[in-house]
Parts: sequence; structure tokens; C-alpha cells
Amino acid sequence: MSESMFIRLFAGVPLDDFDAIPLLRFGQWLLPVGIFLLAVGFDKERDGKAEMLSLYRYGTVPGWWKRHFGKGVTAGIKTAGLLLFLVLACDIAMGNLFVLSAELLAKISILWLFHSASMAALFALLDLFPIRRFAPGAIFLLEGVTFIIGSRFRAVSCWMYGMWGMYLQSSFCETGGFPAGGILAAEAAFSAAGFWIGREYLKKKRI
Repeated sequence: MSESMFIRLFAGVPLDDFDAIPLLRFGQWLLPVGIFLLAVGFDKERDGKAEMLSLYRYGTVPGWWKRHFGKGVTAGIKTAGLLLFLVLACDIAMGNLFVLSAELLAKISILWLFHSASMAALFALLDLFPIRRFAPGAIFLLEGVTFIIGSRFRAVSCWMYGMWGMYLQSSFCETGGFPAGGILAAEAAFSAAGFWIGREYLKKKRI
């Protein structure tokens, strides 16, 4: 299992790997997260002006925000899926596919895609504010800091955002892991909250 690049990059850090901050495993987790955020940021920067101009075509703020938010989350999911596919293709090319059962592949992919969707939702929300250029760094920092807190204080680890995408931290893998179903629901609620906050913010700004 340790030979699989897919597992090293997308499964996260094992529950029993916390005598000290596991820099290698944590760095392997942060690599695709960083690539994902850079790709989403590049897409936002490329389409930013066109997105703002499209507000006039929609006529209403809720209509524009619904499209803008949905487009951002959809693009994030596609980017996350592409990363999964590319790494899986590398595993196939190197002959490491035998360590990945269909069930394991599905569970890792589901957690990663839901987590990526929530990051894309947060990115879309932060894109409304003057700090929009710092959104990739802010989300990356959120991921890292909350993971470190969770790794040092196990009692609160299941509440830490930086843990939520990790298969090896979940009940899918370990009985002591965070409840996978509950976290998937929480990330869906997190994304819905981002949509609602953005809509209310735009209404108050009277854009």
C-alpha cells in the first residue's frame, strides 16, 4: 500500500502517526491541495473580469451569484477529479494499481472530492472580498493549521477542517476516525453556508 502514489497523496496521514508532526506524510497531503488551490486561483484570475461583467446580463444579484458560485464549485470538482485521474494513471503506469481495491479507490476519491468542493466553495466566497488575492494562501493555511491543531489535540481532531478530506483519519478506515458520513454532510453544509453568506453579502452591498 505504501508504494501507491494515489494513497500517499490522497489518503492523508494515519491516525497512529502523531508522536510528532508527520512532516513527510503531511507534506505529501499538502502537495495536491496546493496544486488544486493554484489551479482554481488561476481559473478565477483568468475569468474574473468576464464574471463581473456578466452581472449585467443576469440583472439580479442572486442570479449572478448562483451562477458564479456554481461555476466555481463545478470547476473545483473537475480540477480535483483531474488530479485523481492523473495520479491514478501514474500508479497504473508504474504497476501499482494492484494495491488499490475498487472500494478503497471510491472511499478515498469521495472524501477528496467533497473536501475539494468545500475548498472551492470557500474560494468562491473569499473571491467577493478585497482579500481575494490571498484566498489560495488563506485556505492553504486553514488546511495546515487546523490539521496541526487536530494532530496535537486528538479530542478535537474530528472538528478540524484540515482532517476532513483524509481517508486514513476517517471511520472508512479506522473505528476511532471521524464519522465519514457526518463529515461529508458537514462539508455539504459548509458549502451551502458559503453560498448563503455570499448572497447576503452582495445584497447588503447593493451590487
